[in-house]
This record gives sequence, C-alpha cells and structure tokens, in this order.
Amino acid sequence: MTFRPESITIYQGDSIRFTNYGGLHNVHADNNRFICSINCTTSNAPSETAWSVVVHFSQIGTFGYFCDQHGNLTSGMRGSITVVDGIFADDFDTGPSPD
Repeated sequence: MTFRPESITIYQGDSIRFTNYGGLHNVHADNNRFICSINCTTSNAPSETAWSVVVHFSQIGTFGYFCDQHGNLTSGMRGSITVVDGIFADDFDTGPSPD
C-alpha cells in the first residue's frame, strides 16, 4: 500500500516508469496532469492487472500523486516527484577555495 520509492528527485526532461506488480492500484497526479493504470488515456481506473506506464516530466517543481483506491490529495497511498533543473543540479565540485 505504498509507492516505492515514496519520493524521488529527477532532472527536467526525465521520465518515470510506474509499475503495478499486483493489487488494485493506479497513479493519479494531484493536479490531474496524469491518471494512469493500464494506460494514461482510456484505462486509468485502479486495476488489478499488472501494468506499467511511463510519464514524462518537462516542468520544474514538486508533483504529488496518489492511488485512487488507497489514497487522496492529503493522505493514504501517496508519493511525490521533485523535478530539478539539470543545468544547476549537476554535480558541481566546489573543492577547497583558493587562497
């Protein structure tokens, strides 16, 4: 009854694959940008069938999501994706400051 991982940080332009290995679940964005199970268009109600969908994230921000069967906008089966700007989030070695 949880998303694993429950929260994740990705770069702008990355995609996330949601996979249901069993149980009556779907994934529903807090802002309704996506509602997915078997697919993200016509078969998006919670489904017991094993399913896998890919959602692309082009906007920077934090996006919450939940399972319609086991969660809602504030509690239950929830997760979040934080999308950061890859230009400013790359590993930047500050190293010792020059004296």
